[in-house]
Amino acid sequence: MEALINDHQSQDLDVLLIQEPSITTYQTHVNHSAWRLYRPITETDAGRFRSLIYINRKVSTSSHRQIACDHPDVTAIKIWTADSQFLIFSVYLSCVPLFTPNEASAELALTAIQNTITSNIQEDQRITTVILSGDFNRHHPAWSTNHIQPQFIEDASELINFFQTHGLHGCLPRGTATFWPLNDPGKSTTIDQTVTNRPELLIKCHLYHENYGSDHRATYSEWNLSPRRQPAAKAKKAYDRADWAKIAEDVLRQIGPWKEVKTRPALDEVVERLTEATATAVDRYTPDLRPSPYSKRWFTPDLKIQQTEVNYLRRKWQESCAELGRHDARSTTLFQEMQQKRRIWTRTIEKVKASHWKQFLDEAGEGKLWKAAIYTKPREAWGCIPALHVATNELTENKEKAQAFLDAFFPKMDEPDEDSLIRAPLELPWQPITELEIQRSLKSAKGSTAPGEDGVPTLVWKQLWGYLKHYITGIFTASISLGYHQKGWRSAKSVVLQKPKKPDYSVPGAYRPISLLNTLGKLLEAVMARRLSYLAEKHGLLPDTQFGGRPGRTTEQALLVLSNAIDRAWYKHKVVTLVAFDLKGAFNGVNKVSLDACLRARRIPTVARKWIASFMSDRHASIGFDDFRTEVTPLANAGLAQGSPLSPILFAFFNSDLVDQPVTFHGGASAFIDDYFRWRVGRSAEDNLAKIQSEDSPRIKAWARQTGSCFAAEKTELIHITRKRSQQLQGQVVMNGKTVEASPTAKLLGVVFDQELRWKEHVQQAIKRAIKVSIALGGLRHLRPEQMRQLYQACVTPVVDYASTIWYDPLRDKTHLRHLNTVQRTTLIRILSAFRTVATTTLEVEAHVLPTHLRLRHRAQNTIASLHTLPRDHPIWDTLRRAQKRRNNIGSYARFPLAEALKTMDLVRLDELETIDPRPLPPWRAEPFTEIEIGSDRESATERAGTVRSMSTIVVYSDASGREDHLGAAAVALGNNLEVIESQQVQVGPMDRWSVHVAELIGIFYAVSIVFKISNQRPRTEHKGKTTATILCDSRSALQAIQNPGNKSGQCIIHAILQAATEVQAKGIALRLQWIPGHCDNPGNDAVDRLAKDAASPGKTHPFRPLLTRTKALIRDNIRAQWEREWESSTKGGHLRKIDSTLPAAYTRKLYGNLPRGRAYLLTQLRTGHNWLSTFRNAIGFRDDDHCACGAQETVTHVLVDCPKLQELRRELRMKVGDAFNSISSLLGGSKEGERGKPDTVSRTKTVNAVLDFAEASQRFQSRAP
Repeated sequence: MEALINDHQSQDLDVLLIQEPSITTYQTHVNHSAWRLYRPITETDAGRFRSLIYINRKVSTSSHRQIACDHPDVTAIKIWTADSQFLIFSVYLSCVPLFTPNEASAELALTAIQNTITSNIQEDQRITTVILSGDFNRHHPAWSTNHIQPQFIEDASELINFFQTHGLHGCLPRGTATFWPLNDPGKSTTIDQTVTNRPELLIKCHLYHENYGSDHRATYSEWNLSPRRQPAAKAKKAYDRADWAKIAEDVLRQIGPWKEVKTRPALDEVVERLTEATATAVDRYTPDLRPSPYSKRWFTPDLKIQQTEVNYLRRKWQESCAELGRHDARSTTLFQEMQQKRRIWTRTIEKVKASHWKQFLDEAGEGKLWKAAIYTKPREAWGCIPALHVATNELTENKEKAQAFLDAFFPKMDEPDEDSLIRAPLELPWQPITELEIQRSLKSAKGSTAPGEDGVPTLVWKQLWGYLKHYITGIFTASISLGYHQKGWRSAKSVVLQKPKKPDYSVPGAYRPISLLNTLGKLLEAVMARRLSYLAEKHGLLPDTQFGGRPGRTTEQALLVLSNAIDRAWYKHKVVTLVAFDLKGAFNGVNKVSLDACLRARRIPTVARKWIASFMSDRHASIGFDDFRTEVTPLANAGLAQGSPLSPILFAFFNSDLVDQPVTFHGGASAFIDDYFRWRVGRSAEDNLAKIQSEDSPRIKAWARQTGSCFAAEKTELIHITRKRSQQLQGQVVMNGKTVEASPTAKLLGVVFDQELRWKEHVQQAIKRAIKVSIALGGLRHLRPEQMRQLYQACVTPVVDYASTIWYDPLRDKTHLRHLNTVQRTTLIRILSAFRTVATTTLEVEAHVLPTHLRLRHRAQNTIASLHTLPRDHPIWDTLRRAQKRRNNIGSYARFPLAEALKTMDLVRLDELETIDPRPLPPWRAEPFTEIEIGSDRESATERAGTVRSMSTIVVYSDASGREDHLGAAAVALGNNLEVIESQQVQVGPMDRWSVHVAELIGIFYAVSIVFKISNQRPRTEHKGKTTATILCDSRSALQAIQNPGNKSGQCIIHAILQAATEVQAKGIALRLQWIPGHCDNPGNDAVDRLAKDAASPGKTHPFRPLLTRTKALIRDNIRAQWEREWESSTKGGHLRKIDSTLPAAYTRKLYGNLPRGRAYLLTQLRTGHNWLSTFRNAIGFRDDDHCACGAQETVTHVLVDCPKLQELRRELRMKVGDAFNSISSLLGGSKEGERGKPDTVSRTKTVNAVLDFAEASQRFQSRAP
């Protein structure tokens, strides 16, 4: 089957009708990117379908679709032209049993075909052609030879009657043999047929030249059909081999010099000219990607030659079997030749595939591991969009489907109520767009995002920015000043995708659109998004209850605020009633008039609002699915573009009035983009419902009328959160005339809340999802243990751990842990290839993976520490302060997981932590440093540092150093004679609170202060022109952190450096930062290094607060220490403890890291003691005694050291391992207590590999299961 699908000759065919197809190792049918696969619509219990249809993707979906045929062995499609339709059936009929012929009646299949033909003729008045092809398993003189037994003729009577009823004629010449049974040489039969009611359309029909190893011969037929075909796709470009200098030169030549744009039509023209010139130049100077002519990346020309030889020998053998019989001497000789050649070919395939896959995975460091993780997800099983059902209509044409999707994705919304004239507040100031601002947005944009209609990806603008920055800045400036979003940027390519896990894909609501926008327009939208985000956070324009689309806000924070409100209500024996709302249409349902009113009320400047109004006006889109795409059409209800970086922050402004409900003792609200939930707190569910119905519902409805929005009543959820059974499932609310009943669970931002907050449903859902991913990981063959471990921690544990501070109590939650441990255990057995009898604690130690409860505790403590670094005006601080008080409460009421986690932490240390402000810096800010020079190599950087005095008036050196667990920093300025003219020493603090990296930053901060001090001391007339000052630092990481400031630990110091540098710059001093290699015999660097060492003493002489990173390091160390204590007190892993007394330790990862799975299987047996030796087999009941073949007890030590039957192998082992042979611990990679620090990994790995060679050669560790 794979040979047929992958054969490049078969890809010239249009339709493949397959019967009795093989299935892959993963119990799926073979698929290929060149084909659309259609299966029977009726499910079968047999495990696989017996008929399939493959349609070449060159055949447009605008001219074909699958049609319903209610039988599991029949697949049907319809192909149509302007005046005719063709119904094509792939049919399999079961063989007729010899003694019970009635059990294999073809009536059900023929009736299903009859119904399909009838219904399609009634629905479509075009001329209908019927084509049936398949394995009919019937014999009759009408298509076979004359020598047919009467019983067989009788069995075919149903088929004959069906053919006569529909006027079906055979296409193959009568008597053409299609089946040669290899177990009955010399005989052949005709059981495969192709029949039609319009034989005049048949051009030719004969046996295909290749049978791909099947005992059936394929039938090839050509028909006089003219279905619409897809135009050839445009070749992809190899951008990594583009000549960007030539491209830029060509673009600049085509667009000419920049001229100021003053009108909207002129802006349209300039943008179109730039886009067209760029696309043309990129197409001209960028080579096409050259995909392999072979279907598989691992397939080689040598394999193709071998395949041809095997196929030739197989055909010769089959012909000999048919003519001379299977046991003829010539047939036997041909079979042996074919078998030998085929064996060589298949083994070569296995080696090539394994080698390719191994190379692919071994390049994990280059990012391919995540590409491999994609293969863990199941492939889409559908061939194309099925017929859609809208109301009572069935839509089969692509144009009808496209219109249904447009109506579903861009629904018509109610017109908003007219706002009464409200006096607009004073607008905020607006700064002009800057070149540096655009560059920052471009730098943060992903280069690989799919392009829009212009076909130009973002990476092109990244590469051409240095050449076109003046031109692009001029375009963006003109766009903002004219209040006009260029018309080409408002046109989108919408791609239809399936929503996962929907029960019915015949309704438009089971799909979602992805909008692909022109990338240059998206860059401007990103610039505007950054500005609006800055204004919103700087001036507090958005309510604290909106957590989506804002820096420093997460779903977990929103849920923590809700959990805190629930705990506070329960503490006072009250009931919480929560309603989760779903906005219909979300982004696409935003009304531009209502949005403008919201922006005006929040003081957004008029220049920005005019541009946003243009951004939302006159939008166009083409919608595409399968191979169909509509023409670009205007969107009447476009709203906010789904793929725009500007849409999230605009939506936050749009629904700000809705979600602006403060959290109090009586209730509150929270939102994350379009997910909005409101809760009420009261004595009873009835009281809460009364308040919701009388106060909240009218308010929400009023907002909906005012903005033209609509809520989806069918997605609204109501839940009473209480442990009072009498209050659960009480009452209902009415939304849009529909009643919403109380539910036992509600899913909020990915977490399943149950009425009593037992979290059973959420944990089960998390386990289900994690196990699914874990099982999929097992499908990635040839993964090394370290790669599987990495994928597990990146793909599986986040699924389990999501929002764990909401539902996991680190001090009490043993019930959930038992279930959660099964996820980790299943995966670790797979990672280490271990026996299922190995204890989970042993597996965790060997794989060096934290136990589940410690991992969850580690995550909770890290999350709490990070939350404590947020500014004190952040809404999460109310929750944190209450949790700090709540941790000391004693009682029998429900526990608050956040407060329980705080019991495991030091509050004093948490309160001392630094503040990391997530709010953005002004996007239009200028760079305070004229240059930050980070040399690429040590030699050139040393040379540049030696000549710095020739170009700088002031030269200052900074450095940091550690001594006796304390850190110091220093800055020193040298005069022309290399004398110290100014210096500063700083005691940074202990290493458990501070890092060398941050100490370097502190040194740079005081170096800037020295520059400021020196410049004030010198008279202004001393130097004519602008003064240049250079600060030299030997820490690249510190310079990079200043170059790219972000929301990271040490942010406060970096902001202080930037502020101080700005003040220096304001004095007319050009300030530079430059990297100097450490210990390069530079007088300034040596002097500052000595001062930094002297400053590394107890004490703290700077104003900054302790670091989050050091607190997280302390948390990590404490968790590891707890793990060591639990392992020492555990009764599991006795054999492993004898071998290695320093566990848990990170070196076990290296022991297993790059071992193939077969050798990891051996090492696990040797180290855990769970193996195929007699001692363990006796312990688990697989053997009656524990004796070795030599008579002694068969243990790991006996096999490696003592067994006399392995003397020759042991002699080779001694030569390889040397003195390590004297200790079983050394042989198996163990350590003694004194070696916990830095073991010799190289010699240890070499020893273990030698032992594995010995174990493999001994054959004692091979499976000996009964």
